[in-house]
Amino acid sequence: MSGKPTSTGHDDHSGGSTAHQNEDQIDFTKVIIVGVVSLVAFALCTLWAVQILDSEKTKLHEQHGDKRIPSEVGKSEIGIVDQVPFQIDDRLDKWRAERSEALNSYGWVDRKRGVAHIPIEKALELLAGGAVPAAPLAPAAVPPPSTGGAR
Repeated sequence: MSGKPTSTGHDDHSGGSTAHQNEDQIDFTKVIIVGVVSLVAFALCTLWAVQILDSEKTKLHEQHGDKRIPSEVGKSEIGIVDQVPFQIDDRLDKWRAERSEALNSYGWVDRKRGVAHIPIEKALELLAGGAVPAAPLAPAAVPPPSTGGAR
């Protein structure tokens, strides 16, 4: 034993062979070449697909003429699906106007029984002033349902 540390090969990082070190390195030239070739192949296939699409579109145009607009376009409902575009959908505005008219006008609820409605602001003023609404009218007497048992 000479006092020099002996190397086992696996733990020695300072004096290994050059062949062993080159074995672990990645050859980036090959990686770049494979990447470029893949991109070129993808671009060529994309151009080929576009050419096929254009030729098929031309064939269809020759067979059927100009573009036809489907008969359903522009209708508010197609099948059972509501297709109203937001710009022309005024159902909410109509609903709000109807409710606002009912809340802000005088009118009959049930003319036969003498029940009317007044504007909501007027009703709130009357309630705040101490007015008490009249008791609701009693509904007409309804005969009890027959059981159909004894005769």
